[in-house]
Amino acid sequence: MDRENDDRSIEQFEQMLRSIESKGLRSLSSAEVLAFGHLYRRAASALSTARSRGVHDAQIEYLNQLVSRAYGHIYVAESKGWPSVRNFFRKEFPQTFRRNLPFIAAAFVISIGAAFFAFGVVRHDPGKADVVLGPGTSDIIDSIAERHTGEKNWMPEEMRPVMSSFIMINNIRVAALAFSTGILGGLLTFAILFYNGLMLGVLGAAVTARGPDIALSFWGFVAPHGVIELTAIFISGGAGLMLGWALLSPGEYTRGVALKLAGREAFKLILGVASMLVVAGIIEGFFSPAVLPEELKLVVAAMLSVCLFSYLFLAGKEQPSAAGRQR
Repeated sequence: MDRENDDRSIEQFEQMLRSIESKGLRSLSSAEVLAFGHLYRRAASALSTARSRGVHDAQIEYLNQLVSRAYGHIYVAESKGWPSVRNFFRKEFPQTFRRNLPFIAAAFVISIGAAFFAFGVVRHDPGKADVVLGPGTSDIIDSIAERHTGEKNWMPEEMRPVMSSFIMINNIRVAALAFSTGILGGLLTFAILFYNGLMLGVLGAAVTARGPDIALSFWGFVAPHGVIELTAIFISGGAGLMLGWALLSPGEYTRGVALKLAGREAFKLILGVASMLVVAGIIEGFFSPAVLPEELKLVVAAMLSVCLFSYLFLAGKEQPSAAGRQR
């Protein structure tokens, strides 16, 4: 039985090694990397045993070649510089997004569910805005509505670089908070996502109640940067939920190992999110407040949405081999 298990492990090890040699070590998930390391140790142990027992030279040579090939992948120096950055955005980030889509979808549902709830409450009774978000909310809403009354340049051009930097820093802070609080079981991450959804719903209902012109101006401002910014918040919230789930349900791993695996995946997501929020901050600081037709801004928002989600769902996918296309 042990011999059968060893043979099965060696066969699995060789299959994973072939995959790594064709696609690279980074094509493996965190769990597969751990499994590959385990299989490497078993193969090295089998090689040592074969040598000590005087097994046939062909078997020793076969095991030695496998272990040597794997060694070059396991102990190769980490690549640095532009190629690794390019590879991260071209492949790793969108692949990590897709691998962890259930957690990101959960973050989306939490936020959008809260937004619909708040929209319904405030649309039915505008006075409930202070109840949903706290005292003073109505005054803030009045100030926002005033900005979008008529064609006003409410963010002068000389202020935009400073405001863009402030917006980037603030959004990255919120995303980092949604991610990092996941270590507390995901409860604070849930609360942050829910509260952000409430804000979106309350503002949406409030501007809708003030008439179509104000609503169009408001959504024309929000949409161009919002499609990137909200997606980034959902991703960072999903990363936080990953950490919380690793603590609550570690599966076959210890909580420490499960948290380490989830942390690796979550960290990749957060690196991508930070870049997304830089782009969103530039758009929010320079394009969104520009005095341009609202319809143009909505068209730009739609184009950005198509580009963003095409990237997240399609980038980094393996192309079928030439042999596969000819079949």
